[in-house]
Amino acid sequence: MAELVDITNPAAIDRALREIRSGNVIAMPIDSGYIFAADAFNRMAVSALHLLRNDPAGQAASVMIGDKSRIVGITRDISTAAHQLISTFWPGMLTLYLSPHPALTWDLGDERLLDQVAVRVPNHEFAIRLLNETGPLAVAGAALTGRTPFAQPILINEVFGSNLDLIFDGGEIPARAQSTVVDCTVNSPLVVRQGDIEFASLRQACPEISQDLG
Repeated sequence: MAELVDITNPAAIDRALREIRSGNVIAMPIDSGYIFAADAFNRMAVSALHLLRNDPAGQAASVMIGDKSRIVGITRDISTAAHQLISTFWPGMLTLYLSPHPALTWDLGDERLLDQVAVRVPNHEFAIRLLNETGPLAVAGAALTGRTPFAQPILINEVFGSNLDLIFDGGEIPARAQSTVVDCTVNSPLVVRQGDIEFASLRQACPEISQDLG
């Protein structure tokens, strides 16, 4: 079984940082539940994250960063509309599809075939502190692919503990909607998944946004 480390422990950030830099996957809390996280630039670590979740081949992990200013180093051609959404809703429950910077060497699981990356700044103190130390992390929900991420660290340990060393315990995360996802790689931002942030709020910050939810 994995060791549960309370996020209020003074050594928690240092232990998480060492684990990430060692190329391992950790479980940690964010505003919407628990996630698996790994160094976005460590191909083996990202592969381990996908293997842990039993993700299908070609599925790309999302990326989290600790501050909206860091978006410049990992993306290109950020539109004015995207900047409006970032300014209004980060940190928070908004994931944006953006075009990755051409100089990046990462492989998030898609063998770099997709010319887009899903990016978010979570609204969670522990996660932000860690992300500002590690840089971009590849992330996915702490669950098997297609399942709702676990809200309790003890359940993560029961299912995945034999394949993790450390689970960072932030207690039970209250149930809430998943993040809203907006595609900003198209001419006008397009909502592709409804979530915690309502369309009316997005429209107020970015009048040209539209939605296509099938």
